[in-house]
Amino acid sequence: MNNNQATTDDSSDEVITKAKTTAVEYFKEKYDLDVEITKEEMMPSIVADKVNLEGFVVDHPEQTFKISVDFNTGETSNFVMNPELRRAIKGE
Repeated sequence: MNNNQATTDDSSDEVITKAKTTAVEYFKEKYDLDVEITKEEMMPSIVADKVNLEGFVVDHPEQTFKISVDFNTGETSNFVMNPELRRAIKGE
């Protein structure tokens, strides 16, 4: 009887939704940017308790990023941005 598996399956959508919200809030608070998440991938808990997200700045689809959100702590990590987004953030 593996209760953890059933719980994981039932709550994976909720975990992904929460991670997406965390990422959107991170960009808004830290950079005052509105972003859209276009791809999400929940890592197997054996690997890491993270959801990997990809997206872009609203109205600027050329400004893309990747970010991970730990679904236990809500911490963001592995933030990668393309050169267009980097220039926008730095105000160049």
